[in-house]
Amino acid sequence: MILETLGTMLLSVAAQAPHSQAERCAHNDAKGEMICVNRLGHCMDLSIDGQKTAPLTDEAAAKRVHAIKHDQDVCWQIAQPVSTKLRVEAKAGGIFPSFLGKIEKISVNVYELDAFDPKVDSRLDDINGAEMVADGNPNGTWQLKSERPLKAGEYVIVFRVFGVGNWDKQAVLLTLDPKLAPAAADKTGVGK
Repeated sequence: MILETLGTMLLSVAAQAPHSQAERCAHNDAKGEMICVNRLGHCMDLSIDGQKTAPLTDEAAAKRVHAIKHDQDVCWQIAQPVSTKLRVEAKAGGIFPSFLGKIEKISVNVYELDAFDPKVDSRLDDINGAEMVADGNPNGTWQLKSERPLKAGEYVIVFRVFGVGNWDKQAVLLTLDPKLAPAAADKTGVGK
């Protein structure tokens, strides 16, 4: 009885241990479109100010970002700073491109990591009044609009991309710089 209880306790502790970034961000092993249902961004292509998002594989950076309580699995990054008025282009793609279909809408949650103070805050809330607005055709570019100007610094921005078939999301670690100009608008949706 004692060995069974000890075994159960050890399994419980192991289940609660923090995951590596590779484990946290891995797609599931399902077949067909079910491979996309964990919605970690593996079934879409996303570019921010002309830079394609890349997997966040740096364990130290991931550990630092996930130590801030914001309830997001941050699996993607942009290496170079982007504009505070950034433009996004989303396409069906990744490991099961037909999952999304034609893009209809993009929504956003913006988290300013520099605003988190663990002595004061129990968790980091997203910034109110931020939204993505289509420049024209939903398959073209979308621009980030915010009620208040965003400051320079490190952010996690969660992009939820809704298509005619389904939806996916990418939580992206990036640096915003108000001195940078956003990418050019694509109002037609035919790409470049």
